[in-house]
Amino acid sequence: MKKVLILEDDAKTASALAIRLRAAGYDAMTAVDPAFGVLLAVTHRPDLIISDIWMPITQGFTFVRQMQSMGVDRVPVIFITASQKTGLWETAMSLGAAGYFEKPYDSQHLLARVKEILNDPASGNGPAELDGRQSLTEDSENSLSDLT
Repeated sequence: MKKVLILEDDAKTASALAIRLRAAGYDAMTAVDPAFGVLLAVTHRPDLIISDIWMPITQGFTFVRQMQSMGVDRVPVIFITASQKTGLWETAMSLGAAGYFEKPYDSQHLLARVKEILNDPASGNGPAELDGRQSLTEDSENSLSDLT
């Protein structure tokens, strides 16, 4: 079973996303703070990390840089954010992001991207390979539901 680490400071959002991922057959772990996220990443070696960008203690970008410096740099990361601040997408891509979604995002698009990244044969008719900017555009325009 593929493991997904969710780093999201909003416990309700993290829990809702974990429920969706578990229902899709993934082992989902949640961390509401980056320190615990580092511990989970190092101990459990997830196959994918979904990280919020803006968190009270440490930004998601800082978390990913930490992971990379600790040798956990081959784990794909999908960034999620409620911010529309200029330059976030570019920073995410410079860190090697496998995806980028603005909140509120369509959870079906996010799940399809997870399946693509993890090469899950159950991904069915998910979207074609998306670069981050296309993901961002489609999910911003098609946001139908928030996970909270």
